Amino acid sequence: MRKILKFFLYLIIAFVCLVIFLSAYSKYEDFKNRPTPEERIKIEERNERLNSCLDDNIKYYSSSLSHLRWINEKCEAYAKTGVEIDFSDNSRLKEMIKPIDYDQRYNKCYGEMTNSHKARGLHQSNRELSIRIKEGICEAYAKGEELNYEGKR
Repeated sequence: MRKILKFFLYLIIAFVCLVIFLSAYSKYEDFKNRPTPEERIKIEERNERLNSCLDDNIKYYSSSLSHLRWINEKCEAYAKTGVEIDFSDNSRLKEMIKPIDYDQRYNKCYGEMTNSHKARGLHQSNRELSIRIKEGICEAYAKGEELNYEGKR
């Protein structure tokens, strides 16, 4: 019985030592990987450029989530390079804008097709094919094509 207690005592001591070692090693890694003063200055300058760009432009272009993504992308580019960005060029914005009900249409189509595929056994017998079919058809339907897909209500 004494040997068992002694064993557990040593086990607890080893565990405590391991925790102390891991904690110390983590602090060492943080210290080793901290940025140099020059890197810190660059990071601060980048963050200042990013914040000023976002503050200046968000009030003008924040009408939708896709506009916010576009502003963020433009401001990130400005923050990295420091080169002024032309916000009047919104060609990339048009690619980012989805129809408002895209997600709703996609989810509706996907759910109805899944139920239909389950009913006729395709979902269980060939799941990969079922998923590829649903993704292709539902993406087209969500973009606005009027399709008569399987299971449509």
